[in-house]
Parts: sequence; structure tokens; C-alpha cells
Amino acid sequence: MFLCDNWLFYLYRPNVVSTMTYLRNFSLILGVLLLLIAPASCQSDGSSAGLSIIPQPRAAIGRTGKFLLKPDTKLIYPKKDAEEWALAVKYFQSIAAPSTGFQLKTETYDKQFTPQPNTICFVADDKMTETEGYVLEVQAALIMIKARTAAGAFYAVQSLRQLFPAPFNGTEKEAYLDWAVPCCSIADAPRFEYRGLHLDVGRHFFSVNDVKRYIDLLAMHKLNTFHWHLTEDQGWRIEIKKYPKLQTVAACRKETMIGHDSDEPRKFDGKEDCGYYTQEEIKSVVAYAKERFVTIVPEIEMPGHAQAALAAYPELGCTGGPYAVAGTWGVFDDVYCAGNEKTFEFLSDVLDEVCALFPGQYVHVGGDECPKERWKVCPKCQKRMKDEKLADEHALQSYFIARAEKMLEKHGKKLIGWDEILEGGLAPNATVMSWRGIEGGIAAAKQHHNVIMTPTSHVYLDYYQSDPATEPLAIGGYLTLEKVYSYEPVPTELSASEAKYIIGTQANVWTEYIPNADQLFYMTYPRACALAEVAWSDKGRRNWADFSNRMRAHFSLLDVMKVPNSKAMYDLSSSFAGSKVNITSPDKMMQVHYTIDGTEPTAASLSYRGPFKLEKSVVVKAASFMGNKKTGKILTVEYLVHKASGKSYTMPR
Repeated sequence: MFLCDNWLFYLYRPNVVSTMTYLRNFSLILGVLLLLIAPASCQSDGSSAGLSIIPQPRAAIGRTGKFLLKPDTKLIYPKKDAEEWALAVKYFQSIAAPSTGFQLKTETYDKQFTPQPNTICFVADDKMTETEGYVLEVQAALIMIKARTAAGAFYAVQSLRQLFPAPFNGTEKEAYLDWAVPCCSIADAPRFEYRGLHLDVGRHFFSVNDVKRYIDLLAMHKLNTFHWHLTEDQGWRIEIKKYPKLQTVAACRKETMIGHDSDEPRKFDGKEDCGYYTQEEIKSVVAYAKERFVTIVPEIEMPGHAQAALAAYPELGCTGGPYAVAGTWGVFDDVYCAGNEKTFEFLSDVLDEVCALFPGQYVHVGGDECPKERWKVCPKCQKRMKDEKLADEHALQSYFIARAEKMLEKHGKKLIGWDEILEGGLAPNATVMSWRGIEGGIAAAKQHHNVIMTPTSHVYLDYYQSDPATEPLAIGGYLTLEKVYSYEPVPTELSASEAKYIIGTQANVWTEYIPNADQLFYMTYPRACALAEVAWSDKGRRNWADFSNRMRAHFSLLDVMKVPNSKAMYDLSSSFAGSKVNITSPDKMMQVHYTIDGTEPTAASLSYRGPFKLEKSVVVKAASFMGNKKTGKILTVEYLVHKASGKSYTMPR
């Protein structure tokens, strides 16, 4: 038991231990601990140790004791690369200040420092191999955060904030007697280098503040990429100074349809819908993301989903227009003319300005859902195919994407496209985002192209997450939290050498049916939490029962942060057989209470103990509870009891 209970006494010797000695001892002993993590009786994983962190760390050991954050707790970080390390330190300050009222002081150190009590020490260690990895050591006297880079330290802070009581993450002063975190050791690093969350602002526009909050939350869950879908048939959302009509024309649609796209007859709201981000606003969002170690991947759609741009510059289409910014959803035949050289001049100019705004290595060019109907009858497109010796219109799209890739290469950027860019042949250095399933990702990986897996089956967060009758209108589909969590990004069809081309995964949020920020966050969380764990945590560490346990605490954190979120994980279902009602709860830790008189159930209502018999027609209402707090939605079912109820029957042949 000495190793587990007393090893930190050896490490922490005030006024004696130098930085390098500390780190050598720390790494040695932590390495031994991690080797022993399976059989050691005094060790446990994050959940059983009471360490509720999402995404699940690679290794976590909980112990008795706690560190108490005080008004005079000091944050110490390296002077070398201080500007980078200060991002993680200041971020912690910004999280702690509103709820605690503490204005924590900071201090830098040069090559050596002596660990002092009542400090949170950030330590740079270039011997660590994982760029985004970290070690978090919470002692009663101090907290040590060790990382190779400031990004790793930032992710340590994200874990640390979750170890505090949930109100620590709130925006208002809380009257807590103490702000304590349990003593523990965590060694962590991500599984995938690309961990993304997407947002479509073309269908519905979201303010700069909404976008920044979106980035805050994805960063909190250790996602490192924000895929910003900026152009669509329904709206062009980024200022391009060389083409002012993209702001005055393409950023506005006359009206927006009401209801679902499948509804007949279609109805419209009759209200003009406008919005775009100025380049100064773009710069502010990019800077904000950088402070959270998030890279933004802008998406400029081509050759399809271009109707808004064509409304502004009709000469770029095959027919010359007139075109209008779309007020309905779907896929439209009017796309950029691939035979018109002006199209490529326009896109080259646009990408020049886009690349200057976004410092990341990637630019997404779409490439999806591009009908070829206009190209098939366009003289310019047919001439282009003949001149370039292209076999068909799919090859013409490949030609189009290859030219886009060259436009980006002159800026030192790499191209990402949806899996349709495989059709007709991939551009030489393209990265494929596989969305229509896993087949595109498999094909691209086998061709030794980098792949980001994002299939509709598991990571499209615009799908319903519970019973559609009780949910906001959505595009369709059904994607539960558990199904997102079950996703495995590396297809079994790939060999080990091919699997290395799967560089990450991403969840997508398309906004045809998401008109405001509250609904945006409700649709995104907690399913983005599940995606974050898929992207970060080792496959062997993932366990649904454990994740759902940790989500209980995480819901409290989201609630205190006032993030709209779905509690569909707690929604009940019912069945009726043999005159008895059976109520099923997906979470066995919840208590279920019900009524049969049509009133809303409370914690004082009948407690469900098992199937109960009905003697007459009633309306059953039930809900799950944690103590006195209702979780999930109320289940309402009307049962009609008659003489045939519960009786056996035979069907005539």
C-alpha cells in the first residue's frame, strides 16, 4: 500500500525538489502505477474513484483527501513560451472567478522552481511524447499539471474544472464553504488528432456570441476543431471584400419555409432573413478559438450548394439565371458552371480572402450533392470535358476539385471535401470527410488519403434524439445518445497500415430545422459529449454504463452553465400485456413515479415497482426522478381497457 498511499510524500518535498528531479521521479512512479493499474487493489478508474470526467481519461487513480482552492491560491507557469502557457492559466482564472469570486494571482518561473503549498503548478516537459497529453496530480497541498505543450495543459484544466463541484463552472457567485477537488492522479492523451464539431450557419444564421459559446463548449470537451459551414443555397455568411454582392444579395433570402420540407402545400413566414460575418468578426472568432486551442476549418461550398452566390453573380451559373437565394431546403440543380473560367477566377479570389482569415492548415470545399443536370446540357461544360479529355461529368467534378486544391496550395493550405469528391478520382492531396456511410472513408484510406469519419448513421446531431412527438421539429432520422457513444471510427475493413489514415471523427449539426441558439445547444448536447469521448478516449476504455453514470454529474455541470440540453437519456417507455402496464427506464438508478388520474407525476406520486394491472381505461403519466428532481420528459399514454383486454386470441387462416 505504500506505493498508492505515500508515493507523493516522496515527490513533494518543499524547498528541496528541483523541477527536473520532480519530473523524473514523477514520470518513473506514474509509469509504474499505470503498469499496475489493472491488478492493483488500491487503484480504480475515473468513475469508481468518483472522478466524473468527460471524455474519459486514459488512466485515473482516485485517493482520499482533497485540495482546497483559496483566494490566495497561486497559479505558477513557465516563463519560456509564457504567452502560450498563459492561455491555459488565464482560462482557469476565467472559469474560477465568477463562481468563487477569487481573483487568483499568477507567477512565472524560469528554469527551476520549488513547489510550494497552495499552488497550481504548470510544468513543461519536452520528454512527454504526446503533443496534447497531460498529467494531472492533485495533492492536498498543491496541484501539478505536467504537459509537453500548452494545449496539453489546457486539456488538464478542462479535466480539473470537472473535478470541482458543478457550481464552480457557473456564471454567478456561489456561497460555498469550500471549493475542493479530490486527490487523484490522471495521465491522459487523445486517441485521434482531429476531433471536430461542425456548425451550419447557412440555413440559419447564428450570432458571433452564439458561435463563441459553441466553441467554448466544444473546447471544454477536448474537441480541437470547429468546422464552420459558411456558405449555402440559403445564405452566404462571410464577407468577401472583392465581391460586395455576396453581402448585399447572397446573405439575404426573401423568406423561409415553415414546417417540414415534406409538408404539402408548403408555407412560408414572409420574413426576410439576412446575416453575415464581417471579416473583423471572423478575426475575433478565430482569435477566440485560438485561445481555446481550437482550429477553425471554414467551408466554402463548391461546385454545388451555390445558389446564394449565383443569385449575386448569375454569370457564374450555366444558365445565367435569374437565380434567387433559396427559401426552401434540399438540393438544387443550379451549381457553379465548370466550363466558365470566370467561375474559377471568382473562387480563387474568394479563397484568397478566406485563407488570409483562417490560419489553420485546412479549408473545406464541400463537393457534396452536386447535381450534374446543368453540366450535361451546358456547352461550356461539355467543351471543358472535351478539351480536358474527361470521361463524364463525375470526372468534371474531380477536375473542379483539383483546381480548387491548387488554389489552396498556393496559400499552403490542404483541401477537405465530403466523400463525393471520390467520384471521378480524388484530388492528389485531398482529405475525405466520409458522411454518407463508412464506404467513402474506407475507399479513401485504401488510397492512402487522410480521412475524417462523420457518417449520418452515428454523428448527425440534427436527427431526432427521442420520440418525435415530444421533440422539436427535426429533419428526420433517430439518433440516441447511446448510439452516438457506440460509434467506432476505424472500420474493421481496414488493415493496420490503412487504419492510420483515419485521423479523426466529427459530429455535424445542420440547421434547416434549428432556428435559434437554444435549440442549437439542445440538439447538440449531450450528444456532443458522447462524440467527444469517441474522439478522445481509447476504444478499450469506453463503456456505456460508466459513461451514463458520469453523465449524471455532467448534466449538473451543463445545467449550472445554463446550456440547454436534452435529458432524453432518462425518457421512459411503456408496454401493455395481460392487462398490465410495464414501464421501462433506461437508467436503473432512477426512481420512476406515475399517476393514473391524468395529473403530472411528482416524487410523491405512486412509485413504480413493477408491472401493474389496469381495471379501467386511464391515462398513465410517468417520469423518472433523482431524489425530488424530475429527469427526462413525462411519458403520457392512454390505455383503453375493455372486455377483450388481456385475452388471448387466434387469427383465422
